[in-house]
Amino acid sequence: MNRHILWIDGVNSAVMGALVLAEIPDAIPVHCDLGSSVHEDSHRFINDLERWYGKPIVRIKSEKYNSVDEVFEARKYLSGVTGAPCTGEMKFVPRMNFQLPSDIHYWGYASDWRDTKRFKTMQKSYPLLKQRAPLIDLGMRKSDTHGYLADCGIKRPIVYDLGMPNGNCLCCVKATSPNYWAHQRLHFPEVFARRAAQCRRYGAKLTRINGVRIFIDEIPDDWPTEIKDNFGGCGFHCATENVPQTWYDL
Repeated sequence: MNRHILWIDGVNSAVMGALVLAEIPDAIPVHCDLGSSVHEDSHRFINDLERWYGKPIVRIKSEKYNSVDEVFEARKYLSGVTGAPCTGEMKFVPRMNFQLPSDIHYWGYASDWRDTKRFKTMQKSYPLLKQRAPLIDLGMRKSDTHGYLADCGIKRPIVYDLGMPNGNCLCCVKATSPNYWAHQRLHFPEVFARRAAQCRRYGAKLTRINGVRIFIDEIPDDWPTEIKDNFGGCGFHCATENVPQTWYDL
Protein backbone atom coordinates (compact mmCIF):
# COMPACT_ATOMS: atom_id res chain seq x y z
CA MET A 1 0.00 0.00 0.00
CA ASN A 2 1.36 3.40 -0.98
CA ARG A 3 2.08 5.86 1.81
CA HIS A 4 0.77 9.40 1.28
CA ILE A 5 3.53 11.71 2.54
CA LEU A 6 2.65 15.34 3.33
CA TRP A 7 5.76 17.53 3.47
CA ILE A 8 4.94 20.20 6.07
CA ASP A 9 6.91 23.37 6.68
CA GLY A 10 5.39 26.85 6.17
CA VAL A 11 1.93 28.29 5.59
CA ASN A 12 1.30 26.81 2.14
CA SER A 13 2.24 23.27 3.08
CA ALA A 14 0.30 23.59 6.36
CA VAL A 15 -2.89 24.29 4.46
CA MET A 16 -2.08 21.61 1.91
CA GLY A 17 -1.72 19.12 4.76
CA ALA A 18 -5.10 19.99 6.25
CA LEU A 19 -6.85 19.68 2.90
CA VAL A 20 -5.29 16.32 2.07
CA LEU A 21 -5.92 14.90 5.54
CA ALA A 22 -9.60 15.75 5.15
CA GLU A 23 -9.65 13.41 2.15
CA ILE A 24 -6.97 10.91 3.21
CA PRO A 25 -6.96 10.64 7.03
CA ASP A 26 -4.13 8.10 7.10
CA ALA A 27 -1.75 10.41 5.21
CA ILE A 28 1.51 11.02 7.07
CA PRO A 29 2.58 14.62 7.82
CA VAL A 30 6.38 14.90 7.82
CA HIS A 31 8.56 17.85 8.78
CA CYS A 32 12.30 18.35 8.29
CA ASP A 33 13.55 19.70 11.61
CA LEU A 34 16.25 22.32 11.04
CA GLY A 35 16.83 23.01 14.71
CA SER A 36 18.19 26.43 15.63
CA SER A 37 18.57 27.40 11.96
CA VAL A 38 14.99 28.68 11.92
CA HIS A 39 13.20 31.14 14.19
CA GLU A 40 12.04 29.48 17.40
CA ASP A 41 8.45 30.44 16.62
CA SER A 42 8.56 28.16 13.59
CA HIS A 43 8.79 25.21 15.98
CA ARG A 44 5.74 26.53 17.83
CA PHE A 45 3.95 26.58 14.48
CA ILE A 46 4.63 22.89 13.82
CA ASN A 47 3.35 22.02 17.31
CA ASP A 48 0.17 24.01 16.63
CA LEU A 49 -0.31 22.16 13.37
CA GLU A 50 -0.15 18.83 15.18
CA ARG A 51 -3.05 19.89 17.38
CA TRP A 52 -4.93 21.21 14.35
CA TYR A 53 -4.39 18.00 12.38
CA GLY A 54 -5.23 15.84 15.37
CA LYS A 55 -2.28 13.56 14.69
CA PRO A 56 1.51 13.62 15.14
CA ILE A 57 3.81 15.21 12.60
CA VAL A 58 6.82 12.99 11.97
CA ARG A 59 10.04 14.93 12.54
CA ILE A 60 13.06 13.91 10.51
CA LYS A 61 16.46 15.55 10.68
CA SER A 62 20.06 15.21 9.62
CA GLU A 63 21.99 12.53 11.48
CA LYS A 64 25.19 14.45 10.83
CA TYR A 65 24.40 18.15 11.32
CA ASN A 66 22.32 20.09 13.85
CA SER A 67 22.20 23.37 11.95
CA VAL A 68 23.01 24.96 8.61
CA ASP A 69 25.99 26.65 10.26
CA GLU A 70 27.53 23.24 10.93
CA VAL A 71 27.06 22.38 7.25
CA PHE A 72 28.78 25.58 6.11
CA GLU A 73 31.71 25.07 8.44
CA ALA A 74 32.15 21.44 7.45
CA ARG A 75 31.81 22.04 3.72
CA LYS A 76 33.57 25.44 3.76
CA TYR A 77 31.02 26.58 1.22
CA LEU A 78 27.80 28.59 1.43
CA SER A 79 26.21 28.96 -1.98
CA GLY A 80 27.07 29.27 -5.65
CA VAL A 81 26.42 27.90 -9.12
CA THR A 82 26.18 24.34 -7.73
CA GLY A 83 23.52 25.34 -5.21
CA ALA A 84 23.65 25.50 -1.43
CA PRO A 85 24.83 22.49 0.61
CA CYS A 86 22.43 23.16 3.50
CA THR A 87 19.31 21.93 1.70
CA GLY A 88 21.06 18.80 0.51
CA GLU A 89 22.37 17.88 3.94
CA MET A 90 19.50 19.08 6.13
CA LYS A 91 16.51 18.17 3.94
CA PHE A 92 17.42 16.04 0.95
CA VAL A 93 19.45 13.37 2.77
CA PRO A 94 16.90 12.95 5.60
CA ARG A 95 14.15 12.69 2.98
CA MET A 96 16.00 9.96 1.12
CA ASN A 97 16.52 8.07 4.37
CA PHE A 98 12.81 8.29 5.21
CA GLN A 99 11.00 7.72 1.94
CA LEU A 100 10.10 4.56 0.08
CA PRO A 101 9.94 4.14 -3.72
CA SER A 102 6.17 3.56 -3.51
CA ASP A 103 5.43 6.78 -1.57
CA ILE A 104 3.19 9.49 -3.00
CA HIS A 105 4.60 12.92 -2.12
CA TYR A 106 2.43 15.98 -1.54
CA TRP A 107 4.08 19.41 -1.75
CA GLY A 108 2.83 22.82 -0.64
CA TYR A 109 3.45 24.60 -3.94
CA ALA A 110 0.79 27.26 -4.51
CA SER A 111 -0.69 28.27 -7.87
CA ASP A 112 1.42 31.45 -8.12
CA TRP A 113 3.52 31.27 -11.26
CA ARG A 114 6.85 30.92 -9.43
CA ASP A 115 5.61 28.01 -7.35
CA THR A 116 4.05 26.40 -10.41
CA LYS A 117 7.42 26.66 -12.13
CA ARG A 118 9.18 25.11 -9.12
CA PHE A 119 6.79 22.18 -9.12
CA LYS A 120 7.42 21.60 -12.81
CA THR A 121 11.15 21.64 -12.02
CA MET A 122 10.61 18.99 -9.34
CA GLN A 123 8.66 16.84 -11.78
CA LYS A 124 11.37 17.17 -14.40
CA SER A 125 14.23 16.56 -11.96
CA TYR A 126 12.60 13.52 -10.33
CA PRO A 127 10.42 11.89 -13.02
CA LEU A 128 10.08 8.59 -11.13
CA LEU A 129 8.91 10.25 -7.92
CA LYS A 130 5.13 10.19 -7.45
CA GLN A 131 4.33 13.86 -6.81
CA ARG A 132 1.22 15.91 -6.15
CA ALA A 133 0.65 19.66 -5.68
CA PRO A 134 -2.94 19.98 -4.40
CA LEU A 135 -2.88 23.76 -4.04
CA ILE A 136 -2.00 24.15 -7.70
CA ASP A 137 -4.82 21.77 -8.64
CA LEU A 138 -7.22 23.87 -6.55
CA GLY A 139 -5.92 27.18 -7.88
CA MET A 140 -4.97 28.38 -4.40
CA ARG A 141 -2.44 31.21 -4.32
CA LYS A 142 -0.15 32.09 -1.42
CA SER A 143 -2.47 34.89 -0.37
CA ASP A 144 -5.33 32.36 -0.25
CA THR A 145 -3.44 29.99 2.04
CA HIS A 146 -2.57 32.76 4.49
CA GLY A 147 -6.22 33.77 4.63
CA TYR A 148 -7.36 30.16 5.02
CA LEU A 149 -4.95 29.58 7.90
CA ALA A 150 -6.08 32.74 9.68
CA ASP A 151 -9.73 31.79 9.26
CA CYS A 152 -8.93 28.46 10.93
CA GLY A 153 -7.43 30.28 13.92
CA ILE A 154 -3.84 29.13 13.33
CA LYS A 155 -1.16 31.76 13.90
CA ARG A 156 1.42 31.72 11.14
CA PRO A 157 5.17 31.81 11.99
CA ILE A 158 6.25 35.24 13.20
CA VAL A 159 8.81 35.64 10.42
CA TYR A 160 5.96 36.35 7.98
CA ASP A 161 4.77 39.18 10.21
CA LEU A 162 8.29 40.62 10.15
CA GLY A 163 8.11 40.85 6.37
CA MET A 164 9.83 37.62 5.27
CA PRO A 165 8.22 36.02 2.19
CA ASN A 166 8.62 32.49 3.55
CA GLY A 167 9.70 30.52 6.60
CA ASN A 168 13.25 29.84 5.48
CA CYS A 169 16.21 29.61 7.81
CA LEU A 170 17.28 32.97 9.17
CA CYS A 171 19.78 34.64 6.83
CA CYS A 172 19.15 32.13 4.04
CA VAL A 173 22.19 31.85 1.77
CA LYS A 174 19.99 31.28 -1.29
CA ALA A 175 18.86 34.92 -1.13
CA THR A 176 20.62 37.43 -3.38
CA SER A 177 18.56 40.57 -2.75
CA PRO A 178 20.33 43.33 -0.78
CA ASN A 179 16.91 44.28 0.60
CA TYR A 180 16.60 40.80 2.09
CA TRP A 181 20.01 40.97 3.70
CA ALA A 182 19.37 44.48 5.04
CA HIS A 183 16.11 43.14 6.49
CA GLN A 184 17.88 40.23 8.17
CA ARG A 185 20.58 42.54 9.52
CA LEU A 186 17.86 44.68 11.11
CA HIS A 187 15.83 41.88 12.71
CA PHE A 188 18.47 39.21 13.37
CA PRO A 189 21.80 41.03 13.86
CA GLU A 190 23.55 38.13 15.60
CA VAL A 191 22.71 35.64 12.87
CA PHE A 192 23.62 38.22 10.22
CA ALA A 193 27.01 38.85 11.84
CA ARG A 194 27.72 35.12 11.91
CA ARG A 195 26.69 34.71 8.27
CA ALA A 196 28.74 37.74 7.22
CA ALA A 197 31.82 36.26 8.90
CA GLN A 198 31.24 32.95 7.10
CA CYS A 199 30.90 34.78 3.79
CA ARG A 200 34.23 36.50 4.33
CA ARG A 201 35.90 33.30 5.48
CA TYR A 202 34.77 31.28 2.47
CA GLY A 203 34.66 34.04 -0.14
CA ALA A 204 30.90 34.02 -0.70
CA LYS A 205 29.55 37.25 -2.21
CA LEU A 206 25.87 36.48 -1.85
CA THR A 207 24.34 39.74 -3.04
CA ARG A 208 24.81 42.36 -5.73
CA ILE A 209 24.22 46.08 -6.05
CA ASN A 210 24.16 47.74 -9.49
CA GLY A 211 25.19 44.43 -11.01
CA VAL A 212 28.31 44.10 -8.86
CA ARG A 213 28.72 41.14 -6.51
CA ILE A 214 29.53 42.18 -2.94
CA PHE A 215 29.77 40.71 0.54
CA ILE A 216 26.62 41.12 2.61
CA ASP A 217 28.46 43.27 5.17
CA GLU A 218 29.17 45.78 2.40
CA ILE A 219 25.48 46.69 2.05
CA PRO A 220 25.06 50.35 3.11
CA ASP A 221 23.56 50.90 6.56
CA ASP A 222 20.64 52.88 5.13
CA TRP A 223 19.67 50.27 2.51
CA PRO A 224 15.89 49.56 2.23
CA THR A 225 14.66 46.58 4.24
CA GLU A 226 11.44 45.87 2.35
CA ILE A 227 11.64 42.47 0.67
CA LYS A 228 9.98 42.92 -2.72
CA ASP A 229 10.45 39.49 -4.22
CA ASN A 230 9.85 35.94 -3.05
CA PHE A 231 13.04 34.04 -3.80
CA GLY A 232 11.39 30.76 -2.90
CA GLY A 233 10.94 28.65 0.18
CA CYS A 234 13.53 26.12 1.21
CA GLY A 235 12.04 23.21 -0.69
CA PHE A 236 13.57 20.16 -2.27
CA HIS A 237 13.78 22.05 -5.56
CA CYS A 238 16.78 23.82 -3.98
CA ALA A 239 18.82 20.64 -3.70
CA THR A 240 20.63 21.00 -7.01
CA GLU A 241 23.81 19.20 -6.01
CA ASN A 242 24.11 15.69 -7.41
CA VAL A 243 20.50 15.37 -8.50
CA PRO A 244 19.70 11.62 -8.58
CA GLN A 245 18.27 10.10 -11.71
CA THR A 246 17.37 6.61 -10.50
CA TRP A 247 14.51 5.52 -8.28
CA TYR A 248 16.75 3.97 -5.61
CA ASP A 249 18.41 7.34 -5.01
CA LEU A 250 15.11 9.12 -4.52
